[in-house]
Amino acid sequence: MSARVITGYITALFALLYLLPLSLRPIISPDESRYGAIALEMLHNHDWWSLKLVSLSYYEKPPMGYWLTASSMALFGENAWGLRFAPALAALVTALATGAIAKRICALPHVGLIATAVQLTLIFPWVFGNVAILDGIFTAFITACVALFVHAATDSERRWRMFFLVLSGVAAAGAFLTKGFLGLAFPAISAGGWLIWQKRWRDLFVLPLVPIASALVISAPLIIQIHKHNPGFWDYFFWVEHVRRFTSPDGNQHPEPWWYFLPMLPVGALLWTLNIGKVWSGFRTSLFRSRGASLCAVWIALPLLLLSASSGKLPAYILPIFPAFSLLIVVSLLNYFSNAPKTLFADQLGRWLLVIVALLCASFILTGHQWLFADPLWRDNSTWRFGLVALALLAWAALDHWAHQASAPTHRLLRMAISPAPLLMIAGLLLPDALIEKSKIGIETLRAQTPAIAQSHTVIVDANMATCVAYATKKFDMTIIGPGGELDNELKLPREQARFITREQVLAQVVLAQKIGSVALVIMRDDLKAFHAPGAPTPQSEFIDGDVSVALFAQVK
Repeated sequence: MSARVITGYITALFALLYLLPLSLRPIISPDESRYGAIALEMLHNHDWWSLKLVSLSYYEKPPMGYWLTASSMALFGENAWGLRFAPALAALVTALATGAIAKRICALPHVGLIATAVQLTLIFPWVFGNVAILDGIFTAFITACVALFVHAATDSERRWRMFFLVLSGVAAAGAFLTKGFLGLAFPAISAGGWLIWQKRWRDLFVLPLVPIASALVISAPLIIQIHKHNPGFWDYFFWVEHVRRFTSPDGNQHPEPWWYFLPMLPVGALLWTLNIGKVWSGFRTSLFRSRGASLCAVWIALPLLLLSASSGKLPAYILPIFPAFSLLIVVSLLNYFSNAPKTLFADQLGRWLLVIVALLCASFILTGHQWLFADPLWRDNSTWRFGLVALALLAWAALDHWAHQASAPTHRLLRMAISPAPLLMIAGLLLPDALIEKSKIGIETLRAQTPAIAQSHTVIVDANMATCVAYATKKFDMTIIGPGGELDNELKLPREQARFITREQVLAQVVLAQKIGSVALVIMRDDLKAFHAPGAPTPQSEFIDGDVSVALFAQVK
């Protein structure tokens, strides 16, 4: 199989797993609606420097991720595709950088292309490449930084070494401007640990100087501009988003125990962790004899120790570790298949398990599946989903059989990467409707009411639904009932605090706003009861769906 054919397979894999699903599921809150609202506000206000969420100062992250999202939406439209394209493209960049590292450290045919395919089919990279959050973009910069540094450290020509080191610093600056100081810490401890393992003491003190200088030259003018347009950003960002999150986070910063990430590693590496026995066998017989061993070891261990020491944790935080997992999986399995080329009983057993599960799904269609409580989860649309899963599993089993027919280890591993693609392609369609509705407070629920809300002169909204309303209506200057959730920060800027009202003030605010125009009120369902009390303003229309209530009031002349 030629490199051109393998490249074609990888292109199709990326298109099917990352580009095709971008518009298949609704926008999920709070994360996607938050980053979408920030990017839209930049576009609509033509202000790419001010960090605003519903026109309130929002200092949780630097602007690089928002810039890329806003650029994507400007190019592809203000829709789910435009919102999610930047993370999908970042997943491809991460996979290509992983392949570049594999090609550099392993003298095996097509190993770079195989590593690219494996990275694209790990569960965590796939999930976060289809979701509009910043961790995928951050991981792309980190992986590119490490890849360029590895090229520089293993290049014999001084001219190209300097070129790669400069670009490595540019990528580090991109990571820093996406999520802050971890963008510098991750590549520093990974590259530094790798040089220490190899006992390259002179390089340890010389090679990092160029990336550091390059990152500083790129970042410094942007840091100054960010400060100029967002006074107090760097002070808040450093002390609250770094120091306090690391030492003693509050409820908004996700405190978790030190071992939190340990079970996340095998989950994030699915579906390849199903081959853990083969990976371990190939790993212990070959990998520690290659120069990639130390890189994989420090790239996994040191960032994991750093993140585990922090009190604030989320699954996406370990996403930059998975390129090292891809390298480990590829080299280990290629070595394993070279020494054990025949199909084993375990391979056949896994294939038959897929067939059995597919037949079970098909039987649920014929015999009924009420006992599974599937209908409440999927709003009585579970039958076709069981059929789709059955077909995807049978396709996986057939492709797995095709994979193990290959005699060349590289061909076998590439086909294994392609095998679960049918199941991953339909995964977005399998998300339970009921759970999505509970998590999204608003984008799809508000779709029918969006034009009326957008045309209202005044919008009054519960703080927990503010980002959904902003993303859906493209209105950012709202009166907010709160503060609450992500809008409850410690900035307490006087001019912004005036936009907040308490629940007790809502009735009076509606009456006041009616004097100058129409009013849209978006609140929780139980709060709507107050407008049926004697003396309360009468809504022109009411809309209730689940926990979300929308009341529209006409202007009182």
